[in-house]
Amino acid sequence: MAGLIPTGRDKKGGEKNMLNAKVFEKAAAVVVAVFYVVCYAVTIIAPDFVFGIGESWIHSVNIDALKASAIMPFSTALWGLITISAITWVTVYATITLYNKWAK
Repeated sequence: MAGLIPTGRDKKGGEKNMLNAKVFEKAAAVVVAVFYVVCYAVTIIAPDFVFGIGESWIHSVNIDALKASAIMPFSTALWGLITISAITWVTVYATITLYNKWAK
């Protein structure tokens, strides 16, 4: 199976696998980047819809004052895409590395 590294047998005789951090980090970063781009596009097309979702996630809090008066500039969105992808990449790599270390 892609992304898994065979590491021998477990106590029950089954094959013990570890996650391949480099494959997993890239996959997670791409998924988050696609989600970010779709979300940005929806904020341009239907900002009230996105704001409504945000309100539904923050129970009992009025966030009307946080509503943007203009569309986020593309340069800001691009910087957000780069930083969220990088943070996802580093976080997933570190998580999988620790998981593999502790799962031994």
